Amino acid sequence: MNNKTNIYPSKWKSAKQGKCPRCRTGDMFNGSVLNIFNNGMKKECPHCGLRFEKEPGYFYVAMFVSYVFVVAELITACVATYILTGNDSSPWLYVVICFVVVILLAPFNGRYSRVALLYWLTPSFGFNPKYFGENIKQLDFSLSTDTESKDIEMQDIG
Repeated sequence: MNNKTNIYPSKWKSAKQGKCPRCRTGDMFNGSVLNIFNNGMKKECPHCGLRFEKEPGYFYVAMFVSYVFVVAELITACVATYILTGNDSSPWLYVVICFVVVILLAPFNGRYSRVALLYWLTPSFGFNPKYFGENIKQLDFSLSTDTESKDIEMQDIG
């Protein structure tokens, strides 16, 4: 008897790595977070074929998610600046700190706002264990060729 248990990656780990929300195997982005020039999102998952953009303009909602990220980052940066410097009289210090934080974390916000949208705000893109693991496109091809070879064998016998 085959007691095969599948261990799937967690939702947090897959989201952090930028994997497809349906198969948790294929990459959603071309480059890493720190890659400024080639950080585009793929149109579909290279593993299971899921189209990431459900409809035209779907990722406009990611701007609102990114806004929430930026507000949280700016509040954290300003509180940390106040605690570290104790300076509450110079607004220019806070303006410069906020500007630097927004510029440095822009690639993070762009990427993970889309990841958060796909993983937690779009229930139709949930994980499906049947797509995890082997490459589905290759698996479909091998199944079709196996069926064709069985049909050919049956024709030779009969």
